[in-house]
Amino acid sequence: MLTPELDAFITRMPKVELHVHLEGSIEPRMALELARRNGVEIPARNLAEVQKLYRYRNFSEFLSVFMSLTQVIVRCTDFEQLAYEMGLTLARQQVRYAEVMLSPMQHLLRGIHLREAIVGAATGFARAERETGVMVQLALDYGRQYTPAYAWYVLEIAKELRSHRLVAWSIGGDEIHYPPEPFAEVFAAARDAGLHLMAHAGEVAGPSSVWGAVDVLKVSRIGHGIRSVQDPSLVAHLRDRGVVLDVCPSSNIRTGAAPSWEQHSLRTLYDAGVLVTINSDDPPFFETTLTDEYRRVVHHFGFGADDLCVLVLNGVRASFLPPAEKARLLQRVEGELSALRVELGV
Repeated sequence: MLTPELDAFITRMPKVELHVHLEGSIEPRMALELARRNGVEIPARNLAEVQKLYRYRNFSEFLSVFMSLTQVIVRCTDFEQLAYEMGLTLARQQVRYAEVMLSPMQHLLRGIHLREAIVGAATGFARAERETGVMVQLALDYGRQYTPAYAWYVLEIAKELRSHRLVAWSIGGDEIHYPPEPFAEVFAAARDAGLHLMAHAGEVAGPSSVWGAVDVLKVSRIGHGIRSVQDPSLVAHLRDRGVVLDVCPSSNIRTGAAPSWEQHSLRTLYDAGVLVTINSDDPPFFETTLTDEYRRVVHHFGFGADDLCVLVLNGVRASFLPPAEKARLLQRVEGELSALRVELGV
């Protein structure tokens, strides 16, 4: 039950976000601003019409709107502005640390050099960190529909730009028609280059997608993974191996990956001992924030203050920070959570 005290706790508690997309963070106001600045046509003439685009009726419409609006991000300074404002939004929610995905092929296919995107985003996040203290690092989320062939080119650029807050390699996109196994060599090379590994899996495809990501790609984190629940042996495997599921509840409802809150598998996975984290995915497109996601898991799944603390600390432990930095963040977040619980009596 979401009591006033628990609601205040959620608002003020320190948080970590591990599954959120840079392009998916673009707000209507910025989409319109960048469209006008860059001379990009979008199916809207004013802010009210842009806002209507965010109220799509199905997943196909969502993809169409998403691709249309992200076309407005063109210059290095656009990526910088988007990242900077995203960092401020995270900081306002008491996010202490985040890992943000950037989709490389979406920009390369428009003739934008990946260096522009990565350096711009890193610069924006650095500015936000200087002003607010929130630390944000980057992951490249390669679209599996583009096949492993182009991934090698993207990976070479990633290796060159690791110093620009780039810590991880992932795949996203159509997991039904493009299973993870063909990407095994790319992922091995990314790991050898010092990048951490994760993959979207088990969102719309079944357990086999997760098995492939874990056993073949050797990832330590799965984006979504909610269909893992369909295979009890996989659930046990995830639990025993300590593989983390970065779950995005509202996203799953809005895209239809989960048919309803009652049928969402988060609570079942959590109760089975699988390490799960709470995330917002593409916040403005799903009319949510990370703070709202925590409110919703209390309302729909009956989580209490103890559970919320577990979920937050799972995020810290699952982060791709170096061990010493992770230990410092863990100590800080544990201390803040404890003090806040005493203050609010939750």
